[in-house]
Amino acid sequence: MGDDIVAVEAAIAKVESEIASVESEISSVQAAIDRVEKQLEREDLAENDVTYWRGKENKLRDKEDKLRDEKNKLRDKEDKLRDEKNKLRDEKNKLRDERFQGRPPLHPDSPKGKTGVDVERKLDNILEALAQRDRATPQYSPAQIGKQEKDRLESEGTFTVFVEKETEDAMLSAEEAAELAKLENEHQVVAYLTPHLENLVHSIATVNYSVFNSEQYKWIETSNETSQFNQKPDLIICDPAFIDAKPPFKISEDPALQDIRRDTFRYGILSRWKLRDFIGITCEAKQSIDNQAFGEVINYGTHICFGDHGSVTTRLLLFDKEQFWLVHVVRGTVAMVTTCQWLDRGSKNLLRDFIRQPALAKLLKLACQQFQLIVGTDSFLGAGAFGYVFRAVRQDGRCVALKLVLRNDDGSVPRLEQETEKMRIAHEKCPSEVMGVENEGFVAFDNGAVLLMSKVGEPYSNLDPQSIVDSLRTLHKNNIIHGDARLDNVVCIDKKPCWIDFMDASFICGIVSKDAELKKLVEDVRERFQYNPSL
Repeated sequence: MGDDIVAVEAAIAKVESEIASVESEISSVQAAIDRVEKQLEREDLAENDVTYWRGKENKLRDKEDKLRDEKNKLRDKEDKLRDEKNKLRDEKNKLRDERFQGRPPLHPDSPKGKTGVDVERKLDNILEALAQRDRATPQYSPAQIGKQEKDRLESEGTFTVFVEKETEDAMLSAEEAAELAKLENEHQVVAYLTPHLENLVHSIATVNYSVFNSEQYKWIETSNETSQFNQKPDLIICDPAFIDAKPPFKISEDPALQDIRRDTFRYGILSRWKLRDFIGITCEAKQSIDNQAFGEVINYGTHICFGDHGSVTTRLLLFDKEQFWLVHVVRGTVAMVTTCQWLDRGSKNLLRDFIRQPALAKLLKLACQQFQLIVGTDSFLGAGAFGYVFRAVRQDGRCVALKLVLRNDDGSVPRLEQETEKMRIAHEKCPSEVMGVENEGFVAFDNGAVLLMSKVGEPYSNLDPQSIVDSLRTLHKNNIIHGDARLDNVVCIDKKPCWIDFMDASFICGIVSKDAELKKLVEDVRERFQYNPSL
């Protein structure tokens, strides 16, 4: 029997090696995905470049999913081997006990050989390393998670039922609730309730929210070991500026759905995963709410809060044909749930007040009102060390760039004001090489500040690389040191290079600083254009 245990331990060691190999390959794929995502975050990408990198990203994610499936199978195999080893140990111990019954053994018999101890220690280290990188990965099924969390919340008194308020409005009338009850599937439920939710969010004065259907588009990023939780919630409610529009999807076998839908419905996904803290509410519909549905929504919240740029708090709406649940998640854990019927008096105000209104969404609406701008979908241009930039349209139809910073302790508002002044000075000296600022284009608000630039540039990839180097030399001739002279800070306007982001600019420069900045740009041009510029 001892030989059997050794054989099983050897098999475990082999599976361990295979898991490590697959894990290494997954890490390589993840690193490749990270590199692709950095390319996609560049503000200067042409449309064909975006298509290329998106295609590459999708292929990598498919490969990652297959590798994770393979690792799961190996883990299942490992679990079975460990179960077999434990059974053999139990049998061995039982025989030992029978053999030495009535008298103590001469010495303790260790069921673990050195090999077994080493294998288990290595496996524990691997599992811990995986957990450190993947804390958002669900360890149980959605139904298990839903039941466990509901039991916990009920025991803590934070799973509550809304008490009607007779003087306030319900979300639906009795006639509307009756129509909703007749619907046959989740798609129809989503379609029927979308205009009601749209009317609700349009009544929120401080933000400019719309409802976007994402039923057929995955956008919640995960670091899970399988694709099971790479989810696509039914609806996103937030400012259109944070959304990339998608075409309506079709369900040919459900003609009734087309009768419920309206041409005004919007479809889309979050423009960048880093914008997830600015979602008003994430919505999921079911025919009937159960533990499985609750668990799925909990997983949404966990991942929205997880990782870099994750939300400290996020809010989710789970609904069916009779009721809705308001799920409040803090740091990835459900803090509170309130359940309510669509017909309950006061349900309209309850739901409206629950929707998050992040500071950036409020600031964006103030900026649009201040400058009379429209910022729609597909407008997000990028985010730097501080600030977010969007494409906006003026009343005369001219496109401009709008930069927003939130007021915080790092001095972002004064920094943006300084940048505005430096851009004005630089533009006066080099109007063709420096982005202009609109008249009275800097405005500070209680929660942040905005800068309105005169144009929106195209990607630097549309430029002749030599012209970029020459444009920096022109700045230097006019005693302007940009301070961060790299390709990410130059755009194409009228087929000519135009510099942006003058936060670190200086107008007192010597030969050394000019040479160092020019050298840095030349290296960047060589790397990205595969071109050796002349000096």
